[in-house]
Amino acid sequence: MSPITFTQQGIITQCELAKILIITSEGVLEVAFPLTDDDRRDMEIHLRGKFAGNLAFQVKSTLHLAHRFRAYQLSMFFSVPKDRLITHPNFWYFFGYFDLKAMAFANPVFIVPSAEVHSHASPRLDGDRWTFNFSASLDPASQDHWVPFRAGTHEVGPRVLDIFANEQVRRDASPLPAALAELDGLVIVGQRAALASTGPAG
Repeated sequence: MSPITFTQQGIITQCELAKILIITSEGVLEVAFPLTDDDRRDMEIHLRGKFAGNLAFQVKSTLHLAHRFRAYQLSMFFSVPKDRLITHPNFWYFFGYFDLKAMAFANPVFIVPSAEVHSHASPRLDGDRWTFNFSASLDPASQDHWVPFRAGTHEVGPRVLDIFANEQVRRDASPLPAALAELDGLVIVGQRAALASTGPAG
């Protein structure tokens, strides 16, 4: 049994990620925690002094690793009500193993677009909920689907800065999903993507 609760784990890991983002971006990234999370936003990130485009992150952490196929596996099962599932270029997931002894995330962590998670993390509709199982090998020689989204903790800030740099605002992109349309300052970045309120992106 974990010595801390799931609520405590969530707060600790979100704050740890905020620290990593700020330090490894040399202060360029600003992090805000929404007072409400009906849209499943654990944090919003923007470039310091620039408010035209934000990224929303959902932080998924585990305190345990599975050992399979000669290598450790970062495995996390989670479910989302189907009417709250958002697949959008602005919406990203962070997955990481938090080492309680080291009091920090262990390497590697994973920064993954929502479309990739909803398409490839074993999606299944169970009644009125989508269930997902994110399972990534931590073997340095792995060639699984999640390798391109790996990052060392020291690379997290630069990786997010690359997202801002490479995913430019597109005026011809599809309209914001209804669940995001009411978010102040949130605009579309990246390529077209659709709201997956009825199913994962494919």
